[in-house]
Amino acid sequence: MGVATHVQPEEGWIIDLEALTVSTLTLGLRDARLFGASLEWLIRHGEWLNLPRLKRIAKVFIKSGSPTRPQMSPLLEPKVFELLGETLKKFGQKVWTDNRIENQKFRGAAAEYETFFRTFQMRNVVTDPLIEGSSLLQLRLRSIFGIDARVETLIFLLNHDRGNSNAIAKEIFYDQKNIYGIFQKWSKGGLLTMIKAPRAGIVTLERKEEWRKALGIRKMPAYINWVQVFLFLDECAKAILTPPWSNDEYLISSFFKDILNRAKLIAPYLNITFPKPEEYPGEKFFTPFALKVLEFFPRIAGK
Repeated sequence: MGVATHVQPEEGWIIDLEALTVSTLTLGLRDARLFGASLEWLIRHGEWLNLPRLKRIAKVFIKSGSPTRPQMSPLLEPKVFELLGETLKKFGQKVWTDNRIENQKFRGAAAEYETFFRTFQMRNVVTDPLIEGSSLLQLRLRSIFGIDARVETLIFLLNHDRGNSNAIAKEIFYDQKNIYGIFQKWSKGGLLTMIKAPRAGIVTLERKEEWRKALGIRKMPAYINWVQVFLFLDECAKAILTPPWSNDEYLISSFFKDILNRAKLIAPYLNITFPKPEEYPGEKFFTPFALKVLEFFPRIAGK
């Protein structure tokens, strides 16, 4: 991405800038140095952001939680999102035209974040992103198409055999009508094949290999829904750091059962099978589930 670090460049997965930005806001203060570098990146390179899509993803994190843990605050508070926008505009980033999350009330003080943003200073630890790298396919396509839904649509179709506008729109966080309009135009241009179905037309992308060669991709990085991955892992981090869940094995086991369906959404990307709750009653579910969660990290890191 262009942040000074000792970590090896990502090669195994396609990076999703909006998902990464929202998750960084969620966990940012737990690593203030990295958070500061990330904020500097957005100040310098915010023109790569798709702000409407960023808002759609942010709302998912803001609405996180469930009736079983009403005392736990959401992963992301609207105030933090607004502070990000104010800071980017303060440093001259013109891409941020409106930093409000509509129809959401502040649900927490976010005082520590406010202190961080108010006192933030650039450290000059950021360089330009190397968009020719295959993991930054999203940015490279944005340099071609602009900051547009066509980018995430093409990424999805390059990595999947087929799909319909409704399912793809939900997967990539866009309006279904927008995606369907793209399908119609691409179909007329011969880029897509649209197959009629009872409810929604199925599409397939033509000449995938030609697309990959034109983009200079020797090996296509794997696709993964980073929003769902970050949402799942960030909720786990929140629970194990928040009393009473953090010190009650029964409660944390109940929490794990509560987010099991979310875990199942991303398990296929990493070839992980989660335990069945009925086989581990009460607090016995904690250990087998936690061990599966720990498998995420080496697999995401490509080890």
